[in-house]
Amino acid sequence: MPRRRRSPRPGAGARARGHWLLPLLVGSLATALYGALSWSQWIRWDVPSWDNAIFTQLLSSYAAGAGPVVDIKGHGFNLLGDHFHPLLIVLAPVYALFPSALTVMLVQDVLLGISAVAVTRCAVRVLPAAPAAAIGVAYALSFGLQNAVAVQFHEVALAVPLLAAGLAALREHRWRAAAMWSAPVALVKEDLGLTVAVVGALMVAHALHPALRRGLSAGRRRWAAVSALAPVRSGGSGEEPRGSAAEAHRRSGAPALGVDRAPAAAPVPAASARESTRGAGRAASSSERGAGEAPVPGPRRPALAWGAALVVWGAGVTALAVGVVLPALNPAGEFAYADKLDVAGLLRDPASAVILQVVPVQKLGTWLLLLLAGAVVAVRSPIALVALPTLLWRMLSPNEGYWGPGWHYSAVLMPVVFVALVDAVVRLRADAARARATRGGAEAAVLGGMGAVAPWAALTVALAVGSQLPLAGLVAPEAWQPDPRRDAKTAAVAEVPPGASVGTDLSLMNALVGRADVHWIGNGEDPAPEYVVVDRAGATWGGTAPEDVPGYARDVYGTEYTVVSDEANIVVARSGAGSGEPVR
Repeated sequence: MPRRRRSPRPGAGARARGHWLLPLLVGSLATALYGALSWSQWIRWDVPSWDNAIFTQLLSSYAAGAGPVVDIKGHGFNLLGDHFHPLLIVLAPVYALFPSALTVMLVQDVLLGISAVAVTRCAVRVLPAAPAAAIGVAYALSFGLQNAVAVQFHEVALAVPLLAAGLAALREHRWRAAAMWSAPVALVKEDLGLTVAVVGALMVAHALHPALRRGLSAGRRRWAAVSALAPVRSGGSGEEPRGSAAEAHRRSGAPALGVDRAPAAAPVPAASARESTRGAGRAASSSERGAGEAPVPGPRRPALAWGAALVVWGAGVTALAVGVVLPALNPAGEFAYADKLDVAGLLRDPASAVILQVVPVQKLGTWLLLLLAGAVVAVRSPIALVALPTLLWRMLSPNEGYWGPGWHYSAVLMPVVFVALVDAVVRLRADAARARATRGGAEAAVLGGMGAVAPWAALTVALAVGSQLPLAGLVAPEAWQPDPRRDAKTAAVAEVPPGASVGTDLSLMNALVGRADVHWIGNGEDPAPEYVVVDRAGATWGGTAPEDVPGYARDVYGTEYTVVSDEANIVVARSGAGSGEPVR
């Protein structure tokens, strides 16, 4: 006999639409803000580093059907010998349609905006709209994302939305989805395989460790006893009244990470509904004990299988990338960043490794900022552990640039912090309801208060810290004033024919890389380019720019150059030009 299909709950469609409307709104606004910052940088010819041009050249090579050759790093340099990011090839079609360094910047803005959709949707599925919106906005304004936009494109931009979607699925026990979203992250950068492995380890721990499942549980088994206190509507419909523990359970979004999917509790007879709180407490204790002693119903095998696969995949990709691929493709035959972390030395002196996590004080500041970004309570969620691989290698590195909250290094931490915050708030709400049902009093009030305040605390921190971050600068008039030397720079770029080779410094690199074969002017091992472009007033030179640009180029490349344009301290010189070539 065919099974009769259940009719949808009243209002289910509206709730489903609501699960998307708010996230899409937050994500769209975030993308618009990031895009505004990128456009402001573009019209001001702001080039914080050569990285955006490097990735532009990479995508240009991919779009042309060539290998990952980036001449900015050295003539014929294979960029997969620098960092391991094969997944970036998926962005090549976008660049092929709009070949410009600005396109690459805007692609990053869209990717980060998509991650804001994923994080906000994770929140809105389990929390009321207002606190969910607070978490989504706090995420969009977080220091890790703002700083990443300000330093323009880096490969980790592709990892951020993937990790956000993967962690959201992990929180909801959608094991296959969590694995499918998380696995590609290992192909974005060589160290991120360890992050993927930790995601898998959390799945394995959930499947294999009863104590962990019991201790981290914020879902159905805790609520089975609590629901016994709820009165049943007259008529015996079996539906939970508004405000009941069972309804609160649904609104809480359980199951959260560490919770098994158990069958819903049967309706409680009216006589049972009048049982004492003490009886419910005994039931809760029994339920908790059973969680550690009996086989647990639910998807343990999928969690174990997908989790183990992620551990092997993530750790294996990192080992293969660092030990084989990067040395094989690097011109020096070694991993270029091996000197950034002395693993053997740290293993010999683990005490120093612990101290180095917070010393010097710049490192401690980063830890504290992350803690505050998650309203402190995010550390209650095991999802927070996913941040450890990135934090550990950064703090153990002797490179001071990794220690602080600046640049793009904290971008991949933001989805971890804020999905962990969502999970922690759900746990606090569940713990408060359980305490209220079994013990009552101050504990329930404290837990409930923490759960209620945490989203707004995170938003407050984001706004307070954000006043010193790049997006705040968009309200200043100078953010929208074009570079006063714009015309001279535009004319200098026009002097270089499309497809010509050019050696240049930072100032005009973003503008040139979309039309010419750009080389870094400081690399004397490169073949002599057809053109040399130098901004004598640019920050690249630190006040020591060469006055005689043709002479400098001759010394670097061993070829004669003649000036064809010299305006506003921007010099364009061409190789082999006749002595009678006019200077404009």
